[in-house]
Amino acid sequence: MDGLLKRKLEGEVEIREAAGDVFHDFFANKPHHIPNVKDDFIHACDLHEGDYGTPGSTIEWTYTVDGKKKTIKQILEVIDEKNKMMKFNCIGGDLMKDYDNFLVTFEVKPVSEGTSKVVWIFEYVKKQPGLPEPSGEMDALIEMAKHIDDHHHSK
Repeated sequence: MDGLLKRKLEGEVEIREAAGDVFHDFFANKPHHIPNVKDDFIHACDLHEGDYGTPGSTIEWTYTVDGKKKTIKQILEVIDEKNKMMKFNCIGGDLMKDYDNFLVTFEVKPVSEGTSKVVWIFEYVKKQPGLPEPSGEMDALIEMAKHIDDHHHSK
């Protein structure tokens, strides 16, 4: 039965190449600045343990998806500066009401001259059949990547 409840959801969006570095830097070193870019989605980013950009650090996000204010608490598991990749293990908050475990990975990949893409991957296990997929969260993260790109290029 667990095999039926284990899921993977992927999404990606193209951004301008220079924004790829900025995007990774925001999440790695300045996630508390993200609400300044897209405050109708991310409202707060609070460091609970460790240092930003350091494996083992714990961050709690406050955000709104589908008109509902939510929280998620994550531990940064992996950060790969060379490949602009980060992996988070969700350990608390609203998503964990529906899922036994929830991993979030993003990676910024070059596409062509002047273009990169942000790839988001959710790996999760539903607590029971019939629970919703986290597509609202995925859509909001993809939209946020576009906003970070626009924010960087509007300067």
